[in-house]
Amino acid sequence: MGQQVRPTGDRLLRRYSHGHRRAVVCFHHAGGGMSAFRGWADALAPNFDLVLVQLKGREDRIVEPLTDDLGDLVLEIAQAICRMPYDDVVLLGHSMGATLAWAVADMLWAIERRPARVVLSAQAPPPYSRKSGGLPAPEDFAECAAGFLDALGEAATGTVGEFYGDTLAADLAWMSREFPSLTPRPLPVDVYCVSAEQDLLLKPDVMGGWAALTTRDFSQVTVAGGHMYLLADPGPLLRLVNMLAVQDSADKAAAVVR
Repeated sequence: MGQQVRPTGDRLLRRYSHGHRRAVVCFHHAGGGMSAFRGWADALAPNFDLVLVQLKGREDRIVEPLTDDLGDLVLEIAQAICRMPYDDVVLLGHSMGATLAWAVADMLWAIERRPARVVLSAQAPPPYSRKSGGLPAPEDFAECAAGFLDALGEAATGTVGEFYGDTLAADLAWMSREFPSLTPRPLPVDVYCVSAEQDLLLKPDVMGGWAALTTRDFSQVTVAGGHMYLLADPGPLLRLVNMLAVQDSADKAAAVVR
């Protein structure tokens, strides 16, 4: 039977505590919310506390439009993490969330010289621009929404699909407005990249570009599935994260998802 731990915290960060001194902070994909990580608190309970980021404009925050300045949002999250009782933090993000995880890692280093391990799933590295293909144009939002909903399959039918599509379109617009402001620089953090074999939105070799943004260990693995593999089978990613609790080698930790 899983641990029945109730979340604490504010509307932005929800914390599931098992009394550990280390935590995984998860950043959801565009159009999604913290429910993408349903069940993770139990799966990580032997090794980590879980902290879920819940941006505005989705699920229980659906009436709050996501209009935040990216820099202000990243600073708010980083400062909140610094106030938590953790000696070791893993930042994990999927798709849009991977970019946010990286930006928070940069902010943690800037304000406290605090390194965090970073797990980046299904996202290209910055800098972002429409010319580079990292951001969709407004006329492509509907097509992108349809592609994401297809990836979700039966989970995105009826009213659920409508809400998801609206949230995704709003998120893509926010990304196009805010993400070009990111100025990437190499950070002293371990980076673990996970790409999907059938990802139609991102070729696995593109994620190799993250290697240029770390001065420490870098590893990349490819798992089965499409862009939204995380919803269909989070097992490989969960195994990787749990191995980070006992392995200090990027190669050894990444090998467990093969």
